[in-house]
Amino acid sequence: RELSLVGFLPSVNVKSYAGYLTVNKTYDSNLFFWFFPAQVNPDTAPVLLWLQGGPGGTSMFGLFVEHGPYVVTQNLTLVHREFSWTNKYSMLYIDNPVGTGFSFTGNDKGYAVNQDDVGRDLYSALTQFFLIFPDYQKNDFYCTGEVRNTRIFVWPVFASYIACIK
Repeated sequence: RELSLVGFLPSVNVKSYAGYLTVNKTYDSNLFFWFFPAQVNPDTAPVLLWLQGGPGGTSMFGLFVEHGPYVVTQNLTLVHREFSWTNKYSMLYIDNPVGTGFSFTGNDKGYAVNQDDVGRDLYSALTQFFLIFPDYQKNDFYCTGEVRNTRIFVWPVFASYIACIK
């Protein structure tokens, strides 16, 4: 957990963690995550998973352009977003599926080829996340994102995958 602690960025004093969650050891497939504990009441604030959509759009777009604690200015400097979702919620941004954004695989066979692969990998990533950050297991958890294909393909498959293994 401490290895994933991100150092404070200039002019933006926000605690966060980033790194990779290995979702397929055989092919060295990894999903990139960036987690921001809520700035107010992190012990009880809901945890929101944000997936940008597409599928295949990096969730860093949501972080830097839409609702994360950082804004990238036109001269490429970071400033603090006044009304960030991280003020009230613990935000977990994941680049999903493997190959999106900073997520990667060591072998071409490690890419998701169907919706079941996407659901399995996302479930694996979330299981690891809550093992690394057990303090948040008791918090309410919500999945959110944007783009039509995320709602149609990712969430139903992910929910179906959870139901099958339970």
